[in-house]
Amino acid sequence: MRHVKIARYSYQGAIAFGIVDEHELVVLTSDPMFAGFDTTGDRVALADVKLLAPVIPRSKVVAMVSAEAFVLRPNTAVVGPGDAIVLPAASEQIEVDGQLAIIIGKIAKNVSPADALSRVFGYTVATVVTAANLASGVAGAFDTFLPLGPVIETEFDEASSALRGLINDEEFQAVALDDDDRMTEDTVSALVAFASSVFTLLPGDVILPGRLDTPAAVVDGDTITMAIAGIGSLVNPVVRPA
Repeated sequence: MRHVKIARYSYQGAIAFGIVDEHELVVLTSDPMFAGFDTTGDRVALADVKLLAPVIPRSKVVAMVSAEAFVLRPNTAVVGPGDAIVLPAASEQIEVDGQLAIIIGKIAKNVSPADALSRVFGYTVATVVTAANLASGVAGAFDTFLPLGPVIETEFDEASSALRGLINDEEFQAVALDDDDRMTEDTVSALVAFASSVFTLLPGDVILPGRLDTPAAVVDGDTITMAIAGIGSLVNPVVRPA
């Protein structure tokens, strides 16, 4: 697979995909997960487009709780850069944490750890939102509770990267992704292999590897920034409807 950053975006009323080339997007003919990296020959300025969630899971989001426990989140939880995290009336205890999201690119069922990375399409930043006072199956299932973005990085070097989380410019998370072997290729391989032993993973499915640091509470009016060096920054406002 080519080593590129891929954006899904809206431009002049249409949704398209492009390869990030500094301040421009090289327009792709279609979704590269299914159609490869053929280009149209056109370019658009990044400043002129609205970045969208780089993937909408066709099937499921697998949110790991521990090495062999998980909950499923619906794809309706996914939103993109700049979209609002909408606080539900059902909870006053909303927490966020940042994670490196793993995006599946090929069907995977009972794959071995040695073959698991071949099923991974890429990686993106996830802001994982949880209603802390609710049962685990419900706590992360609300609409808008999983911002993803800004782009997909097809080959990611966790050894040289760190995750940083901010609420209104105040840092609450700072994690070296390979610190204590939290996010290495072996970790990713093990997670994909385990998930594929339970159910078939489909292209576009997302695996959230679990909390890397202590989450923080958020309230109406906050702005959340999750950044991973090598991928980019994901910024989302928090709102509670009147």
